[in-house]
Amino acid sequence: MKLGKGSCNGTFGELVQGIIEERPFLITLPIPSLRSKARFVPEPAVNGIRVVNSKMKAKKAGESLLQLFGIKGGGHLEIHSNIPAGKGMASSSADIVAALRAIADSYSLPLTNEMISMIAAKVEPTDGVMYEEVVVYDYIHGQLIESFGALPPFNLVGIDLGGMINTIEFNAVPKEYSQNDQQQLIIAYDLITKGFKEKNLTYIGEAATLSARVNQKILPKPVFPLLNQLAHRYQGGIVVAHSGTVAGILLDGNLSNSDVVVSHLLRKMSLAFKGVPINLFHYESKEKIII
Repeated sequence: MKLGKGSCNGTFGELVQGIIEERPFLITLPIPSLRSKARFVPEPAVNGIRVVNSKMKAKKAGESLLQLFGIKGGGHLEIHSNIPAGKGMASSSADIVAALRAIADSYSLPLTNEMISMIAAKVEPTDGVMYEEVVVYDYIHGQLIESFGALPPFNLVGIDLGGMINTIEFNAVPKEYSQNDQQQLIIAYDLITKGFKEKNLTYIGEAATLSARVNQKILPKPVFPLLNQLAHRYQGGIVVAHSGTVAGILLDGNLSNSDVVVSHLLRKMSLAFKGVPINLFHYESKEKIII
């Protein structure tokens, strides 16, 4: 036993999310600089895991891991995260994954992503963030469907108009996808596949826009018309948190004037909601992450 450490990235919503042939799926959009970090101090004489900051989902997952490996005792779990909660940025999922990795590190357990998925899915619908690359993931049953690898170079400019979404409550309500909606999601899936095969962010952005448009019927974003206008102007794609509040524009990271474009988008979003409390975001694939 030793002091265990673990970490996990968050996301900015999803590239695509929905149902195809009655199977729920999402395609992740991992953001490495959004991160949950966990520390676990094992205490063999203590029953259960103690947590701070109401990290009860991580506590439940951690105790399930100890039970899975037949480990008696418990310990103290600390989690520090820069991922906003209730926004659709995988804050809870990242906490759970980071906690499981920290506990596994403490006890030198042979933890796999499949084990993490199994445990996490029993706690809540999970975002697939145990995989660092972009993956297609069944978020209800906790199963990997397909892996695409790393995104081509990108810039992401996002906005949050406020509010919070309870993931468990949101996913408990059945979603109605028409035949046309499902056809749009199939097209989006195919575009994602083509985009990664050709390392072309344009196709990936088109896929994200299709999925975001379908999601307007389920969890509409008031900022969507503005994003649609701006994305069209700069050949970007619209990305949303399908079960959260954030939305943004995904841009090709190879644009020669990317700094100018990003500044313009941030200014446009700020001016459009002047006097309204908003949060703006900017992420890029070139960010250096210190773990």
